[in-house]
Amino acid sequence: MNQFASFRRAKRLTGPEKSAILFLCLGEERGSALMQQLDTKEISQITRAISAMGEVQAEIVEEVMREFGQKVSSYGGITGSIEAARGLLKGFLPEDRVAEILEEIEGSGTGDLWKDLSLLDEKMLADYLRKEHNQTVAVILSRISPDAVAKVLPLLGNDRSVDLVERMVAIEELPVEAIRAIEDSLRREVLAKAGHNAEAEAEKKLVKVFNKLDTKLFEGLSRELEQKIPEKLRAIKQKMFVFDDLTQLKPNALARVMREVSGNTLPLALRGAEKEIRDHFLASMPARSRDMLVDEMKAMGPVKSRDVKQAQSEMVETAIQLAEAGEIELPETDEEEMID
Repeated sequence: MNQFASFRRAKRLTGPEKSAILFLCLGEERGSALMQQLDTKEISQITRAISAMGEVQAEIVEEVMREFGQKVSSYGGITGSIEAARGLLKGFLPEDRVAEILEEIEGSGTGDLWKDLSLLDEKMLADYLRKEHNQTVAVILSRISPDAVAKVLPLLGNDRSVDLVERMVAIEELPVEAIRAIEDSLRREVLAKAGHNAEAEAEKKLVKVFNKLDTKLFEGLSRELEQKIPEKLRAIKQKMFVFDDLTQLKPNALARVMREVSGNTLPLALRGAEKEIRDHFLASMPARSRDMLVDEMKAMGPVKSRDVKQAQSEMVETAIQLAEAGEIELPETDEEEMID
């Protein structure tokens, strides 16, 4: 006989019994996957309830599902976070095991707020940090990656950077509540807004990719994309900075780029360049350096187009890095439509 036949309302069921009904409704595949997330004691309780359950009346099942839906809807949605996970784990695991699990998760970088911030555009992060108190900024900088800190600090100004470094050196462990408040603010004010710029970030990445592609491959892609996404392709092309654009740099900026590249990068890049481009580079150099470079190119003999493209890409990347550091200024590459 069905042991639940006498139940008039699902609320008289125990927690494991209600969970058992939910697991049965999920089916074997989903139920098994979810069961693997539970500890041994919980699995035992639910398994025992399933084994003894027999046939459950439809209205009991519906009431359990309705109760579950009401509890979820009463929250107005759910929010997952490290702190939410901590609260759940503390319900059935000892403190040391909870700390161990969360440390492993945070260290893996999966869903890690601080890793996400480290990968964020430094200008966007700096804009947010400028409005915050230095102590809060110091806490944030102490938790993001060193590479990200090195990019953000110069954007905050020398005087403020000195104070921030002093605070980072002397920083102490903050209460959990304070850290949680900072994390919530960062998610709401920085990462949420960054999500709205996903298309711009994708476009920025494609600009870098296209800059590195072989010329013939890029031309082939362009012909296809011109038919499918002409406006977006045009926007990407306008932001691209390619090897030939180096000739538009001011003489001192071009000289700086040529000095920065190492080994045979410069002669290899020029060896495969168009004559007018090569002549422009040579004309910007002192006579002695020019003659030495010409001799070096002649001594190279035939070169692979792949190696030339790599050398030219390295020079472009060097120019971009110098521009980002504020040491040179790149020419404007945006093309505005002329109206007669």
